[in-house]
Amino acid sequence: MDDRRNFLRLAAAASIARLLADAQPALAGEREVHAFSAASPESVYAALGLSAPLASTAIVIQGPDVAENGAQVPLEVTVNLPRVQRILLIGEGNRFPLLADIRLGERSKPWLEAKVKLAESSRVRVIAEADGRLYTATRDVRVIVGGCLPG
Repeated sequence: MDDRRNFLRLAAAASIARLLADAQPALAGEREVHAFSAASPESVYAALGLSAPLASTAIVIQGPDVAENGAQVPLEVTVNLPRVQRILLIGEGNRFPLLADIRLGERSKPWLEAKVKLAESSRVRVIAEADGRLYTATRDVRVIVGGCLPG
């Protein structure tokens, strides 16, 4: 009788563990959806559960000082930090500031090139998660014609 009870307890514990493990990706996905609809950089941080990042010169953002068209602002980001797991792009002046959330594998090179939309002249912020810590750098971009519809 004790063997049967122990077996049932272990089976129940395994089932609960499996349910919890399956729930984690769903919760993370829901958190990311909220981050992309967040209306300020601070609410992006809150939605993703991020702490304040440290300023770093190891993150290099290349792009125009002045963009003629905010609908297609070319950016190139290089992160010169070891073990980069994630790169976030944030357009601080946009209605929905989170532009990209990129997860990197351990063999990936921490570099990206993207064309982003900026509604108005603003600061572009890059946050890199490397070796369990958050680092950030910014670049100001002046936009002549906004790339996002108001409203």
